[in-house]
Amino acid sequence: MIAQSKILKIILLVIILVAIFWGSNTVENYFKTIIASITNTNYFDSESWSSMAIFGALAVLSVMLVSFSSIWIIPIAISLWGDSLTLALLLAGWLLGSIFSYIIGRYAGYPIVRKIISEEKINNYSEIFSRARESFNLIILSRFALPSEIPGYLLGIAKYPFFKYLFATIISEIPYAIVAVYFIDAIINKNITVFLFAGIIWIIAAMAMVKMYKKVVSEKNTTMLS
Repeated sequence: MIAQSKILKIILLVIILVAIFWGSNTVENYFKTIIASITNTNYFDSESWSSMAIFGALAVLSVMLVSFSSIWIIPIAISLWGDSLTLALLLAGWLLGSIFSYIIGRYAGYPIVRKIISEEKINNYSEIFSRARESFNLIILSRFALPSEIPGYLLGIAKYPFFKYLFATIISEIPYAIVAVYFIDAIINKNITVFLFAGIIWIIAAMAMVKMYKKVVSEKNTTMLS
């Protein structure tokens, strides 16, 4: 689970990186050169369906794999297609990735999932998701508070109803995608108003979701013990 101390470390890291990016013309120019070199290749074109498919596929993998995040490819997408289309492609990829991870968990089961997620993580969260049917709120909170690759696989193993899982995923992914896209766009374009607004929303929401998640899990554990 994302602890509140980890959120504070992420905030500090983001502030440092943004300060370096906004305060150094050399870093900014180097970043723009990298983006330009990528977007001028045959693989990425603003009018190419294959470029959209590649970005969508990477967004899918970011939900399914522990070691990859789609945050790093959002600046490329924004420079190619702008905020709205990037948001649509990102959401589509995240939802497909969540669906695929659920299907793998449900039909391939534990032996395959443990090759994708560490056994330690599976053991840490399996008890929570084995009780998932008791609380829809817990599922929604888990989508916010846990690493993105965890809920789909484990809810699939737990055979949680697919459409309830999909609904919870949509509810959680839409606000996160909106904040991510517009936050990164604000950094690129040095829009301090949007940067602060999106950043404050993310901080408040992240802290609140982690706190609520801990509370729900604690209440469930207390109920079981009693």
